[in-house]
Amino acid sequence: MATLEGKARYRIDTDNTGAGIAIMILTTATFAASDSTVKLIGTAVPLLALLWVRYLFQMIVMGAWQVRRRAFGLFRTGSVRLQIVRAVLLLTNSACTFAGLRHLPLPVSTSLAMLAPLISTLLAALVLKDDVPRSKWAMVVIGFVGMLLVVRPGGSQFSWTVIYPIGAATTFACFQVVSSHLSRVDDAITTNFLTALVATVMLCVLVWMDQAETLPAIAQVRFESWLLVVFMATMATTGHGLMLQALKRAPLSVLTPLGYGQLAFAALFSWLLFGQAPDLWTAIGMCVIAASGIGTVLLHGRKAPLAVSTEV
Repeated sequence: MATLEGKARYRIDTDNTGAGIAIMILTTATFAASDSTVKLIGTAVPLLALLWVRYLFQMIVMGAWQVRRRAFGLFRTGSVRLQIVRAVLLLTNSACTFAGLRHLPLPVSTSLAMLAPLISTLLAALVLKDDVPRSKWAMVVIGFVGMLLVVRPGGSQFSWTVIYPIGAATTFACFQVVSSHLSRVDDAITTNFLTALVATVMLCVLVWMDQAETLPAIAQVRFESWLLVVFMATMATTGHGLMLQALKRAPLSVLTPLGYGQLAFAALFSWLLFGQAPDLWTAIGMCVIAASGIGTVLLHGRKAPLAVSTEV
């Protein structure tokens, strides 16, 4: 999943909002392409290796970007603890997202991951004890109905694997809160670099701990699969760069609802690549989830980071 960082440290060119909207639409297509590639890869590449390449690639690109900007304080942050927590949450989110894409149709996994803003509302009420108005609760209920339409418990296509994208949405909701706090002390590029760095180090440790199984599996991966992995990492990192460019050109309140356009691209790529088009009830459920998410965004009435993608 991708975020729109709250209070991003960029001057917005209000005369270029149209370009920002166009870039944001391209961003959602890029993230959908990344998710589609993960599904194409399937189980051909071990999950740990898939995650390691994805975050190593982002770390290198963001680090080079910082050097190009002559921002040499690569490791300078206002909160080491929050950066580590953010990386753990994002890595868990990516693991759940990738696992869900291996087991579920692309539109289903994408739409369930889009429940993050609704889960944020629940967390605000239940954990932070915020006073949540009835209008926001209505959006939560509508989103829950949309989820039921997508997964249809008890139906022939229902599987326990729906827990993966729901887990991705939950961890991303927590990730949003941490990102909001970090946006006040660190710029977006520094934060994305440090997140990728911490995630890469954690994955190196995990690969080392599981080397007896992971390394032989990596040795069996075909060259074509590695090309797909690099393409996936490129699309994900490009999406982050495009999003930063969109934020320079258009207000966050305008861009965030456009993130739900990823559902349309997910459905399109699913049909083109896998011959899997959402059935009527799934399509209705996707629209209901998108409507409830957009409603939640509009009701917030403030610039907060919100989910726009299943890939971060």
